[in-house]
Amino acid sequence: MRPDEVTVHSPSDEAGQTTVLILGMMSTLLMFAAVILGATMVNGEARQLLSEADGAVSAAAVAAQPVPGAPQITEQQVRTAAEQHLAGAGAHERHAGLAVIDAGTSPGGQTIYLHLRAEAQLPGLRWVLPSGVEVTAESHARIAINR
Repeated sequence: MRPDEVTVHSPSDEAGQTTVLILGMMSTLLMFAAVILGATMVNGEARQLLSEADGAVSAAAVAAQPVPGAPQITEQQVRTAAEQHLAGAGAHERHAGLAVIDAGTSPGGQTIYLHLRAEAQLPGLRWVLPSGVEVTAESHARIAINR
């Protein structure tokens, strides 16, 4: 081709290129929407799990029968009371893979802590997002004796 020659393109040479662009943009937008939906689901699951942890640790604090003047509760009592509360509240049906990771008391025995774990199930595109994300929640409660 010489420099003084002008090449004329026909409109049919461009056919189909905008379709590819539109499909690419639509798939990108759908993946973005799936990621946003997944993040929202994980956030909601974390909030629900924190609520479950708060209820379970409060139940463990109420279940503690401390000796007046020296409130003490063992780690096993905390774990048992928390698991009983979670089972009674039906938390295992609401959260997949719900488990008590850690439960215990502070060194002085006045504060009870509980650490829960569950798995947030993500809807949407399984090839874009993982099927589940681990979510943890930790809660504390203090034992108070009012006379």
